[in-house]
Amino acid sequence: MNKQTSTPSQIHRLQQTIYENLPVGMELYDGDGYLIEINSVGLKMMGVKDKQDMLGINIFENPNIPVEMKRRLRAGENIRFTVKYDFDLAKAHYPTVLSGISYFEITVSVVLDENKEIDKFLFIAQDVTEAVHTQEILRQSKQKTALAMQAAEVMLWEFDVRTRLFYAENEPLNGYDPTQALTIEDYKKQIHPEDWKKAEIILLDMLSGCDCLYEIDFRIRLSDTSEWQYCKLNCTPYERGTDGKVIKYVGFRKNNTELQRRKLLQENILNSIPLPIHIKDVEDDFRYVFCNEESMRMFGTHEGETVCSVLDSEQAERMQKTDLEVFTTGKPYFGVERIILKDGRSYDTIVRKNIIYDGTKRLLLNIRWDQKLQNDLKRRAKVLSMSMEVMNAYTWFYEPSKQRVSFGEGFDKIGRNALDINSFEKFAECVHPDDRQRFVDTMDAVLKQDSGEWDIEYRADLRGNGNYEWWKTRGVLETSILNDHPYQYVSGMSISIESYKQTELTLLKNKEKLNKLIRQNELVLNNTNSGLAYITTDYVVQWENVSVCSSSLSFEAYKRGECCYKSAHNRTSPCDNCVLSKVLVSRQMEKIKFHLENNRIVEVLATPVFNESEEIDGIVIRVDDITDRERMIEELRQAKLLAEQSDKLKSAFLANMSHEIRTPLNAIVGFSDLLMNSEEQGDKEEYMQIINTNNELLLKLINDILDLSKLESGSVELKYEEFDLAEYFDSMASSMKQRVTNPKVQLVAVNPYSVCRVRLDKNRVAQVVTNYVTNAIKYTPQGTIEMGYEVVDAGIRLYVRDTGIGIPEEKKRKVFHRFEKLDEFAQGTGLGLSICKAITESMGGSVGFESEYSRGSLFWAVLPCDPEVQMRRESNIAIGQNAGKDDLIRSGNQHSALDRKTVLVVEDISSNYLLISAMLSKHYNLLHAVNGEQAVAMVKEYKIDLLLMDMKMPVMDGLTATAEIRKFDTNIPIVALTAHAFESDKVAALKSGCNDYLVKPVDKARLMSVLRKYCHPSTLVL
Repeated sequence: MNKQTSTPSQIHRLQQTIYENLPVGMELYDGDGYLIEINSVGLKMMGVKDKQDMLGINIFENPNIPVEMKRRLRAGENIRFTVKYDFDLAKAHYPTVLSGISYFEITVSVVLDENKEIDKFLFIAQDVTEAVHTQEILRQSKQKTALAMQAAEVMLWEFDVRTRLFYAENEPLNGYDPTQALTIEDYKKQIHPEDWKKAEIILLDMLSGCDCLYEIDFRIRLSDTSEWQYCKLNCTPYERGTDGKVIKYVGFRKNNTELQRRKLLQENILNSIPLPIHIKDVEDDFRYVFCNEESMRMFGTHEGETVCSVLDSEQAERMQKTDLEVFTTGKPYFGVERIILKDGRSYDTIVRKNIIYDGTKRLLLNIRWDQKLQNDLKRRAKVLSMSMEVMNAYTWFYEPSKQRVSFGEGFDKIGRNALDINSFEKFAECVHPDDRQRFVDTMDAVLKQDSGEWDIEYRADLRGNGNYEWWKTRGVLETSILNDHPYQYVSGMSISIESYKQTELTLLKNKEKLNKLIRQNELVLNNTNSGLAYITTDYVVQWENVSVCSSSLSFEAYKRGECCYKSAHNRTSPCDNCVLSKVLVSRQMEKIKFHLENNRIVEVLATPVFNESEEIDGIVIRVDDITDRERMIEELRQAKLLAEQSDKLKSAFLANMSHEIRTPLNAIVGFSDLLMNSEEQGDKEEYMQIINTNNELLLKLINDILDLSKLESGSVELKYEEFDLAEYFDSMASSMKQRVTNPKVQLVAVNPYSVCRVRLDKNRVAQVVTNYVTNAIKYTPQGTIEMGYEVVDAGIRLYVRDTGIGIPEEKKRKVFHRFEKLDEFAQGTGLGLSICKAITESMGGSVGFESEYSRGSLFWAVLPCDPEVQMRRESNIAIGQNAGKDDLIRSGNQHSALDRKTVLVVEDISSNYLLISAMLSKHYNLLHAVNGEQAVAMVKEYKIDLLLMDMKMPVMDGLTATAEIRKFDTNIPIVALTAHAFESDKVAALKSGCNDYLVKPVDKARLMSVLRKYCHPSTLVL
C-alpha cells in the first residue's frame, strides 16, 4: 500500500489519535443519549481504565447531571455548565475507581442530522475541581484577610515625605516590627531591577508632594522567601502640609504571586491546546486581549491588534457582524467561516463564539477548528476505495450475535453475490478444507475476549469457480453497549495474496537451495587457516567466521549485523587508520597489522568487491595470525643483522689488528735492523729499550684478544684463592706508578682497610683494575686519577675515577662494546673495557660507569664475595712521575752541508719517529709534527722538500692534512706512511693527494728508494 492510501482502521486510528491528544475530556453520545466514544482524558476524569466499561451508558440516567440540563439537552440546546460530580452516586451507573466530589465544567454541542433531528451529543469536559477549591480557599482567605486588616491594619504602610522613611506593619523586611522604619534604599534592594524604574517614577512624584492616587504592580523579594513575589501596591495621600503639598501617604501591598502563577498556568494550558483560541474586547473596537500560540501561528493574531490586522476590510466587517450579534444577544454562535489572510493563506474553519466574563467585563471567546482535516478524511476515503480495487481487497463487518457477515468497499470486484456468503458458516464453507478448522478456531478464540485482533492466512474459493486462492485477513474485535447490553462486532479487511504466496513458495525453495550452498561454502571457508568476513561500505558485518577460525581473537571482533568498529573497538565511528576506509579510497587491496593484548600479531587484508557498475559493493577481509611468521622473520632479520655485524666486526677487527700490530712491529723490525748495524753502546741500549717496550705492547694486544675470546666462549677457568686485597691493592697501586708519565696527572690510590680478606681470582682482579687505570691514563691529559675499592652489600666494589675528557652522550651506549675506543688514535685494541665486563660477569658480578663530558668519568666493577676487613686511618697513596716529550723535534745537523734536503716526518707515536730519525738523520734534515694540523702549519712556515705522512693521528688525520696542503702547494712530494695495509687505504691516500704509499713496518731500502725518487739528493750514501 502506498503512502497516500489508508484503510478504515487507519482512518479510525487517526481519529482516535486526534481524540486521544485533545487536552480535554471528550464524550460522544448518540441521539438517545448512549455513549459511543470517549477519549483517554475523559476516561481518566471518570476514573475508568477500560473504555468498554463506559461505552453504552446513558447520559440521561446519570444521577450527577442536573434535571434542568437534561431537559435542555432533550430540547436540543447547546449548553455549558459546571457540575458537582459525586463519584459515589456514579458507581451505580458505571464502574469507577474514584470516590468523593469533583467539579467538571461541561460544554455540550448538539449535532443535528439532515432532518434537523438530534443525531449526537458532544460533551467536552474539563476538571475544574482544583479551581473550585482554589476559589473557595481564596474566598475564605479574602474574608479572613479583610477581618485581619480591619482588626490589625495588616499590610498597611505609611510614607513620610519629610523623613523619606516607610513605616509598615506585618512587613517581613523589617522583621514584622512596625516601629522599625525602612528607607527607600531598603526597598530598592528588594524590588526587581526591571520594575524599579516604574516604582521610582511614583516615588519621585510622592517626594514632590503630588496629590494623586497610585497603583503599581511590581516584583519584590521578601525576607521570608527566595522567590520573586508579584505584588500590587495602592497609594493615596494621607496628610498635607501648610503649602498644600502631601507630606504623608498611606497604602497597602497585596501579594498576587499565586494569582499570577495561575494566570500563567491558564495561559500555558490555552497555549497547549492545538486549536486557535482568541478573546476579543468588542467594546474596544474588537481588539484582541488574548491569543494563544496556535492562533498566532495560524492567523498571525496578536494581543492589542484588531482583526483588520490580518483580514481585509470586507472580511473583517462580515466577521465583526457575527461577533456583535453574539455579544448583543448573548447566544453562542457555531458555524463555518472561510478565512483568507492578507498574506494569501486560506482556511475553512468551524468556529464557536460565546460570551465569557472577566469579572464584570464581557468578552467574546472564539474557538476554531480547521476543517481541512475533515476534507482530507473524505479524500482519503475515496483513495481507500480505489486502493481496495487495485489491491484486490475488500472490507467486512461481522456481528457474532447474529452470525451475520456484511461486506464493504472492494467486495463488488470479487464477482460473488454477497448474499451467498452473508453468514460466518457460509463463508467458512468457502475456505479450503485443510484450513477451515483453523479458520473457525482462531475466530472463536478472538470472540472469547472483550477485545483483540484476528490475523490469519488461508485458502478460499470466494469467486465460486472452484479455484482456491490465498487470502490474508485482519480484523479487530470491539465490544460496546447496545440497548444496555454488551454488543460485540469484528471489522477488518481481506486482501488477496495469491501472487505473493506463490512467489513466497518459490523463494522458500530457492532459499533452501541457497542455504544448502551457503552451508557447503561455510564448511569450506571454516576449514581454512584464515578468518574471513564480508563487510558493507557502511562498515556493517554481513558474514564472518573470524571468531570460529582465529583462536587469536578471544572476543567477537566482527559481529554480524553490527558495525565492525563497534564490535571490535566499541567505537562510534571508523578507526583512524581503518583498512576499510583505505580500500574505499584506493579501490585496491590494503593490509594492516595489529598487535593484540595477548601478544599475538594479526594481519588483516581487505579486498574490494565491485558490482556491475564498477562501484564497491562490499569488502572481503581476511584475518591471519602471523605471530609465528613474524617471529621467524624477526629471527631471520636478527640473524642477518648479527651476520652483517659479525662481518663488520671481523673486518673492523682485521683492520684494527693490522694497524695495532703493525705499529709495534714497525718499531721492533726497524730498531732490530738498526741494532744489528749500530756500534755505539748508548744507541744499542736505547734501541733495545724501544724494542722491549713494543714487544710488551704487542704481547698485551695478543693476550687481550686471546683473553676476550676465551672469556666469551666460557673456556677460561677462574682460579679462586684467599688473599689480602688491601696488601695486593697497594702493590697494584705501585705498579701503576710506571704507567703515569704525564707530569700534569696525579694518581691517587684509596685503600680504606688495613686488612681485607677475600676469595677471588687474584690475577683477574688485577686485570680489571689495570685495564680501568690504563684507560683513565689514556684519556686524562691533566688532573687526578683515583683508584680504589670498598666493601658493599654485594661484595667488593673496585673503581677508578678520573678528571679526564669524559664520554660524549652519543658514545656512552657503546662503552663496553668490543673494539670501541673513545679516541681512535689512542693505542690499544679497544678490548680493555670489554675484557673487564667479561671477567666481572664470569665471576657473577656487574660493571658500570658514570661520565660527564669534559668533566671526567667513574668506572666500577662489583665482584661477589664475603670480605673480612679491618679499617685503617690513612689510605691515600699519591703517585706521580714527570714524563713528556716536545711536540716539535728537530733532528740532524742543521748546519750541515747546504745540499741536505729537509724532510717533515708527521708521526704521533714517538718510537716510530725515532726509528725514522735513526734511518734518515745522517742524510736529511728532519722536522717532526705530531698531527696533521701542525704539519699544515709547518709546511707554510718552513722550506720542506718532502713529507712522510702518517694517516691515523689525533686532531687532524693524514688524509685531511694532505688535502689541506694541496690547496696551497701542489708540488711538494707527500709520501703516505701508515700501518693500514689494505688496498682501499692506498687508494684513499693517493686520492687525497699523496704521491706514494709506504706500509709499516718500514723497509729502509724501500724508504730510501722513495726518498731518492722524489728528493734527488746530490750526495746520498746508503
